[in-house]
Amino acid sequence: MRKLIWRNLLRNKVRTLLTVLSVAIALFLLTLLGGVYRALTAVGSENSAELLVARNAISLTFQLPEAYGQRLRSIEGVEEIVGTTWFQGVYKDTRPENMFPRFAADESLFEVYQEIEISDEHLQAWLAERDAFVAGRALAEKQGGEIGDGVQSQGEIYPVNLDLVLRGLFEWPGEEFQENLIYFHRRYLEEATGNPGIVGTYWMRLSSEDVAAQVIQTSEAMFENSAAQVRTETGEAFAASFTEMLGNVQFLFGAIGLGIVISILFITANTMAMAARERTTETAVLRTLGFQRPAVLGMVLGEALLVGGLGALLGVLGGSLALQGLGEAMQQFAPTFAAVRATPGILAGALGLGLVIGFASGIIPAVAQARSSIVDGLRSVG
Repeated sequence: MRKLIWRNLLRNKVRTLLTVLSVAIALFLLTLLGGVYRALTAVGSENSAELLVARNAISLTFQLPEAYGQRLRSIEGVEEIVGTTWFQGVYKDTRPENMFPRFAADESLFEVYQEIEISDEHLQAWLAERDAFVAGRALAEKQGGEIGDGVQSQGEIYPVNLDLVLRGLFEWPGEEFQENLIYFHRRYLEEATGNPGIVGTYWMRLSSEDVAAQVIQTSEAMFENSAAQVRTETGEAFAASFTEMLGNVQFLFGAIGLGIVISILFITANTMAMAARERTTETAVLRTLGFQRPAVLGMVLGEALLVGGLGALLGVLGGSLALQGLGEAMQQFAPTFAAVRATPGILAGALGLGLVIGFASGIIPAVAQARSSIVDGLRSVG
């Protein structure tokens, strides 16, 4: 049976090759879409369900009063809170390779982000100096930074230049793209800007993800009548809000993916139907030699599955390599693009989809061949 399947596939090598390549290109594009969408919606931590972020209800460009921190910390279910402010600024120059996020954060940073790994020595050194900062190990290796190095970050959003000293390195296991940024003391930024008492966002670590809904409701109601109202959301929703700035990316990617799948399904189904019709007489001969209908069904369906499987394998391999290169090239423009990669889920989904395409394109001609009359098959001209 396997020999017959291979011989039938290789009978028209050009047609088989083109069909396999068609499936491969479709799955290549779907793998790319999946990897890019994952990067756009990445939240970073497996425990992000226990993290909430409170921001100004109008938009991220509006900030919150510093006094909100203590009130948010008093909410039942909130274990710890950290205020962070996006500083950004210019390091060395404005070339893409020297662009990375710079955040001012409270000293409770590592109590909220418990997933971050930092040695006690580096943590204490950061806490001890007002102008100290910590950097992700991936960023330090890329920039060639070492403990004790001094850098200046020229303000863009804030009209101040900050002189900072590297006192610690941190790692984010399983999420290396989160290591392409730095944190320095928010009180240092406050002093440099004249203590305006404002914070960009408040991140809250919860005692359990079960209290998230109640904390969201309580925190928003707490400041409902304030000049600066609060919107509280999960880390996943917060990350998705950035993607929403580009439009309905999920619908766009889904529509593109569905169009690709439907198109390639029709192409593959047409090819398999043509191949099956060309062998109508041969199928009748096989039936006269003792091949039962299930064997004929399996032979035609096996060809379709093999075409779909080979195409999916090529597409997934090509997509994985392309995503790796894309992530390395794009992370200099935005660190989140370092998360552009083919995860096991994306790879398994693409491979499974290839087999589904093969099955769907082959089942109708396979059933037709298995149910065809031997007499009519011998009369036909192959």
